[in-house]
Amino acid sequence: YDATGAVKGLLIEEARTNMQVHSGDFSNSAWTKYAATADASYVAPDGTSTASKVTSTATGGTSGVYYNTGFIGTGKTLSCFMKAGSSGVYGWIEGIVGGTSPNATFDLENGTVARSRECDASIESVGNGWFRCVVGNTTSSMNFFSVGGSDNADSSSPWNNSSLTQGKFIYAWGAQLEAGAFPTSYIPTTGAAATRARDIAEIPTSAFGYNNDKGTVVCEFDSASINFSTIFTLAVGPVSEGMTAIIYPANRVSYQVVNSGTQVNLNFDAYATASQVSKVATVYAKDDFAAVLNGGAVATDTAGSVPLVSALRLGVYYGGGDFFMSGHIKSIQYYPRRLTDTQLQELTT
Repeated sequence: YDATGAVKGLLIEEARTNMQVHSGDFSNSAWTKYAATADASYVAPDGTSTASKVTSTATGGTSGVYYNTGFIGTGKTLSCFMKAGSSGVYGWIEGIVGGTSPNATFDLENGTVARSRECDASIESVGNGWFRCVVGNTTSSMNFFSVGGSDNADSSSPWNNSSLTQGKFIYAWGAQLEAGAFPTSYIPTTGAAATRARDIAEIPTSAFGYNNDKGTVVCEFDSASINFSTIFTLAVGPVSEGMTAIIYPANRVSYQVVNSGTQVNLNFDAYATASQVSKVATVYAKDDFAAVLNGGAVATDTAGSVPLVSALRLGVYYGGGDFFMSGHIKSIQYYPRRLTDTQLQELTT
């Protein structure tokens, strides 16, 4: 569910590691305070009294906390949950390094990204005035993870150019530093990095009314990744064979069938953006394969054999070894028959 209570669907995520230690406690000595204090005794997004109040102790200039990550490369994502404290205070995140630094400033009252640099910035409401603020897919290396507040949306580096009036404050909790272009669910840490295993969601075909001769799968989904992100697979055991719907680079949804070699490869160049909610339908029958994306034209292939599959897997490719999804399956429907082209379009509109 999102913060309003609307259904997003079954969350399916790849494995990730939060490299940021003491992620929920900015008062810990691992975080250096710069013209600021941090008191960790306020209600966090998870309902515990562990969020920090980060307060400026200076008459002007930079005010925040930072952690020395050591020199790390590009393609990282930094995130932190933040909430407005004093009126008119912005929150910011910066991966500090000499020269250019990936950073973003966030309007914590209106829930918008005020400005960003060297990253893909985003903000998402998580309820009760809290927002998850993200500096994603960093294009510069960094060696410090810093978080703070500012009286304004500065034009370049928050660490160098921000100014927070003495006594003003923000609330912060749940810092996460992960390798990847986008954020995944928060992974709490204390004194060491922590890893979350990939999500596994599958059902054997023997457990539902599966018809190996012909059938239809209809799925509503979103994915944070548009780079080799599997939606679902009707898989042949642990081997790399079966029938799958996958998002490829260049924003292309592909329906593939592999049975002792590639039988079908139908493509749709219409999946525009990450986290876009879409619907796809796929059909299988001997010499009769079809697929539809978002009610569009029906793509067909009239030559090919159907593999003998053993399981329906969500968010993972064929044998289960790669191309994991990081998104939601809002609904998935299976029909033990070949639906008509009109029905496919209606179900995916």
